[in-house]
Amino acid sequence: MNSRKSQILLNEAKRDAEIGNFNKAASALYFCVRKELECVLLKLGLKIPRRDDKLANTLKHLGYPEESQKLLRLYELRKKADYSDESVSAIEVNEAMGIVETILEALRSIQFSA
Repeated sequence: MNSRKSQILLNEAKRDAEIGNFNKAASALYFCVRKELECVLLKLGLKIPRRDDKLANTLKHLGYPEESQKLLRLYELRKKADYSDESVSAIEVNEAMGIVETILEALRSIQFSA
């Protein structure tokens, strides 16, 4: 990973998931990917959009439409974790972990092809 902060957030998310803090884990997973994507965009000389949907669109425009949709899914889970009366479930966090791995793999391929 490019971002030290991204790695810290991923590690925190894993620890939080292990002890049942699923809301915290979901939020950290989203921000892990966000930070890593921001690092990639900066390396490519691109602006970082403020809005989360616009940030996801950058993945789409870089040739990763599926990962773009998956980032939006992480964003939805983060909103649920941070703002909803409902809590994120263990199943959702496991789903999010898989999504994070997929997106991070795509971001690695962008870095190495740039």
